[in-house]
Amino acid sequence: MSSKKEKIATASSKPRLVAVDLMVGLAMLLVVMGHMSVGVEPEWYAHGMRQWIYSFHMELFVFLSAFLIRYSYKGVHSPLEYGQYIWRKFKKFFLWFLVIGMGIAILVPLFRHESLTADRLWQSFRTLLLYPRYSEASFLWYIYILFGFYLVSPLFFALPQLGRVLCCIAAMFLAMIEGNQLLCAYDFCNYTFFYCLGVLCAEWIEEIRGAKRWLWALLSVPFVVFSVWLFTDGCRYGYNYTLLGWWSLLTGVASLPFFYLLSLWLQKIKWVRQALTAISENCYLIYLLQMFIIWGVCHLLNSVHLLPQVPFAILLIVNTILAILIPILIAEAYKKLTKQKKVEDPIQKGNR
Repeated sequence: MSSKKEKIATASSKPRLVAVDLMVGLAMLLVVMGHMSVGVEPEWYAHGMRQWIYSFHMELFVFLSAFLIRYSYKGVHSPLEYGQYIWRKFKKFFLWFLVIGMGIAILVPLFRHESLTADRLWQSFRTLLLYPRYSEASFLWYIYILFGFYLVSPLFFALPQLGRVLCCIAAMFLAMIEGNQLLCAYDFCNYTFFYCLGVLCAEWIEEIRGAKRWLWALLSVPFVVFSVWLFTDGCRYGYNYTLLGWWSLLTGVASLPFFYLLSLWLQKIKWVRQALTAISENCYLIYLLQMFIIWGVCHLLNSVHLLPQVPFAILLIVNTILAILIPILIAEAYKKLTKQKKVEDPIQKGNR
């Protein structure tokens, strides 16, 4: 095994990458802002900001997830270790996918004043497992494919680096296939390239960090041009990101140097660095809870007939802040509670 591979396999010796943390924070911020479709969106959001976000943000998110999977990978050396690895990921990701997915399946008919039957619950469970995009908890589809990427990661990492590069190239053509929604095949086809690319970039991190900033600025130009076009002519002519098909490969790849360069610049601003790092560290919990908060705020406003009267820009800002801040506060409260218990337990044991 090469020295580079040994460095990749030793996750405990690796420092946190501030720029990557900031990229994850920005990506999560965009995910929340992109989920603000509540029925009162103005044109500037529906055919401007949201279309811009959806033209690249999930590609960016998958890339960063794959990067961190590889960067933090500690190695799997036997079938038993592979089973333990999958069990850990199942408890962290898929179990919560099932719990929250079925929780929403129970709540939806109650809010709609519809009957909740065993047959309906079975159909919801079946749809959640087989067609996550069409379930009541459709926003959880990313957890579904993330677990799938975790499943194959030890096998993918065991390939020689040339094999991983060839898989990355082949995955570009995979994105051109119109996959079925069964088992999220469509999403796996769309995003496997960015998974492979994220893995390779984690292995080439030293070379990436050594590149000059002017190079990243130069590579960012296509994304800037695309963004300017979308917010001008794209909005005017009703641009729809879903019509681009595999061209989202280009917008996704073009966004990577731009957000890396932006993160390098933002890390110099202390409060921005701290805020985005906090979002990054609580990214998973934010993803799980964000839609409950967004729906909750909108349902509350709608119940008092204020939703149409609130300016959408205010709704967007407030909902985004709450959807990010509440999970962070919950995580901090949980950390303090568990820390307090760890401090109290030895004292109680000594008293006994």
